[in-house]
Amino acid sequence: GSYLVVVPSLRDVHHVCIYPQPPFIYELAKEDRQRVLFVSDPCTLEIDGVIFGLTSVDLLFHMGAEEMSRSSGLQDRFSRILKHILTQRSYYPLYPPSEDMMVDYEHFYPYASLPVTPDLLITPSDLKYFVKDVLGCVCINPSRLTKGQVGGSYAQLWAQ
Repeated sequence: GSYLVVVPSLRDVHHVCIYPQPPFIYELAKEDRQRVLFVSDPCTLEIDGVIFGLTSVDLLFHMGAEEMSRSSGLQDRFSRILKHILTQRSYYPLYPPSEDMMVDYEHFYPYASLPVTPDLLITPSDLKYFVKDVLGCVCINPSRLTKGQVGGSYAQLWAQ
């Protein structure tokens, strides 16, 4: 069956604006509780044996702005950035963080560590959408659903 996973964003006007973010608290009808999940940002979860890594922070943009060396052997910029995220086992491996982020370091290490390499890593960004295989992890940047006054893009996933 299908699942709906709701991840908060630092761009939400009605939610805690600090990273990591707690999940939304919303009471669901009993029949919806199995398929609608409210998770924190970031989060690692398993659905039907598939491990997902999710964050709504624009990691690709933040890390791309700070990248100084391109010596990893990977020519593709996005693959190189994603490799850093996966090998450093952190949903946000930058210190200090981007100026537009407030980080709660008391909760950062317990909640923003990447405990395992996920099967799917979803990291939306303002940068162009893509799907890449990095270190055996399918990394997806669905981009943004809206970009100002114009439409953006999104991703639909079928995991088997």
